[in-house]
Amino acid sequence: MGTLHWLLLPLLLQEAKGYSGDGDTEPVEVVAALRESVILPLEILPDEEVESVSWFSQKRLATVVPGKEGEPVSVTVVDPHYEGRVRFLDPSYSLHISNVSWEDSGPYQAQVNLRTSQLSTMQQFILRVYRQLSQPRVAVSLEISEEGACNISLVCSVETAGANITYSWLTLGDSADDAAQEGSVLSTSWMPGNKMLSYTCRASNPISSVSSRPITAGPFCADPGYLKTTSLPSCLLAKGLLFLVLLIILAVGLWLTR
Repeated sequence: MGTLHWLLLPLLLQEAKGYSGDGDTEPVEVVAALRESVILPLEILPDEEVESVSWFSQKRLATVVPGKEGEPVSVTVVDPHYEGRVRFLDPSYSLHISNVSWEDSGPYQAQVNLRTSQLSTMQQFILRVYRQLSQPRVAVSLEISEEGACNISLVCSVETAGANITYSWLTLGDSADDAAQEGSVLSTSWMPGNKMLSYTCRASNPISSVSSRPITAGPFCADPGYLKTTSLPSCLLAKGLLFLVLLIILAVGLWLTR
């Protein structure tokens, strides 16, 4: 019933005051970063005198009534989900949302009631929320062919990436025209004696773009054990355990000689 009321309310307001606007107008898409701020820009002509502005999300969000002759603007926030997180910017009463959450995603509507023309206009928005991307990680795998070629596969990924993320690879060499390739996986090959090229993964979403550290393929192929350097913590742990065992043996030996 609450959803039906939200859908019918703008229609009732339109019938009561008259409606001006293009019903086929596409909503304005606005993107925001998680836990940051965003503005839904409301457009009002300078010569239009506003009687009130009603903002809606999944239900009525707030009502703004401009003050008369220097009086302050009256703001009534109806939806508790936005309490303490919204304000309305002069002179257009655009909606400013702080500490944006995933739940803020979705459609928004602003119904502007004009005092000068006794008409109402409706402006619509779609808010999409994304996470700031962390630095990409690159996983390396290789295979040595019978001909001696080193076939390399580089897989790029971002932790908790979310939706609408794209990957691309940049091959860095001495050429002025560094090649780019789309996709999270890069397959290449290297032969001993060839120039060692470096590869950088770039991950992007609508609010951020980050790159990995350059990966040089040559060292992996020249020394396949190079891949195992990432297991350094395990090596240190093994050495620590061995040292502990030696201490125990030494202590037992001293106890037996007493």
